[in-house]
Amino acid sequence: MCGDGANDCGALKTADAGVSLSESEASIAAPFTSKIQNISCCVTLIKEGKASLTATFQTFKFIELYALIQFYFTFLLYFVGVQPTDGQYLYIDLMVTFPLTIFIARTKP
Repeated sequence: MCGDGANDCGALKTADAGVSLSESEASIAAPFTSKIQNISCCVTLIKEGKASLTATFQTFKFIELYALIQFYFTFLLYFVGVQPTDGQYLYIDLMVTFPLTIFIARTKP
């Protein structure tokens, strides 16, 4: 939603991406305010939105994978009868999780 912010404050506030093309106090209703008076900023806004969405998905995949790896190895060590030490957690982090994060970072969502 693009607007001048004067008569469309409600629409700017409820839109997923609201851009106000005005510098008046009504521009507070929009999450983004453009200094220029045309809609060319929307392309940049969409690119930044896609980049932040991709980063969020990659972070979620990393956290999920890290938790599953920690659970699996800790369960395996307890099943064998060994209480995990700090060195074993370090090994899991450096030798198992770190290479997988590089793999995840190269894949596209």
